[in-house]
Formats: sequence, structure tokens, C-alpha cells
Amino acid sequence: MFAPWRHLRKALLVGAAVLAAASAPGAPPPEPVEPRVRSVAVGFRGQQLTVEAHVDPSPLPEVRERLSSGLPTTNAWEIRLYAAKDFWFDSLKDERKYEVTATYRPLNSDWLVEKRLDGKLLETRNFPTSSETEEALYHLPPFAAFTMGNHLVGKRLVVKVRCTYASGIVLGVVPVAIDTGWARSRVFVWPEERP
Repeated sequence: MFAPWRHLRKALLVGAAVLAAASAPGAPPPEPVEPRVRSVAVGFRGQQLTVEAHVDPSPLPEVRERLSSGLPTTNAWEIRLYAAKDFWFDSLKDERKYEVTATYRPLNSDWLVEKRLDGKLLETRNFPTSSETEEALYHLPPFAAFTMGNHLVGKRLVVKVRCTYASGIVLGVVPVAIDTGWARSRVFVWPEERP
């Protein structure tokens, strides 16, 4: 006698056993997701080229742990403007460094956030919650990153961004920076007539 439900029952039992083994307390944890810069957006504001980006996933456990410890935590955004080339390496035109440093202040129960562009202080703000502080660390707000000249009119350009969010030590003595890797904007042309 042929019973197709027996094969179905066997498949369901095997599937349930695999699912139970995967969710068992001794199961290995899921692989951590590598942070990356997503959605590099560029815009025009007169002679200025604005750049905006975001680190995903956020918040990162290393940064959250450092923030809660009270140690100064810095995320450094490197922003580079390139002339885009199809068959060779892109040629670097300019670069900027945007740093955000957050420090927990236990007497006030808030976080002090400093923003710097190329080492020069732009602003200092107090944030009452850690979520606002993390947003300031992980989000590169739209700002005028580059002043564009007439020599760039009509050229194909691209912006590349990466975020250095932690540091570590290799072989016990060699300091290294831990970053997201480079992310590219869309290729664009600097228009002759700007809005």
C-alpha cells in the first residue's frame, strides 16, 4: 500500500529536528553583520557640493560599549572627491575629514558631542540620550564638503566615503584602524548652470 503522507511526515520530522538543533542553547551564534556605509548622497548648493551618508547597522556593539564606559568615542568620516574614469583608477581631486567625538558626562548625565572638519571645531552640543548621541556618530549629515571650481565643469565625478569607528591591536603591538570600507556615490557631472 502506497502512503504519500509517510514521506511528508518524515520530511516534517527532519525539518523540525534541524530547526530545534539550530535554536538549541549550544548552537553557534549567527555571524555578525559587517558594518558598511550605505546611501552616499550628493547634492548641489550654489558652488558647494553636499555629501550625506549613514553607517549600517547602527549602533555597533563596540562603539556602544565604549560610549557607555565614559571614554571619548570618535568616528572619523573620510570623504574624497574623484574624477571618475572608466578604464583606469579614479583620480583624486580633494579630500576632507569629518570627525564626531562623543563623551559621557556623569555629573550632568548627558553626552557632549564635538564635530570637527579637517581638525577645526565646527560645533559642540549636549545630547540627553544615548540614541541621539549614536545617531550623531553614525550619520554624516548633509554638509558642504567641497567648494567646486570651474575647472570641474562637465567632468564625471564621484564621491567616496568611509567611516573609521574603532581601533585595535594586531600581533600585540601594531595599532590598526577598523573601518567600514569605501562606499561610492553615483557618478555625476558638475553642471555649468547650478541651482
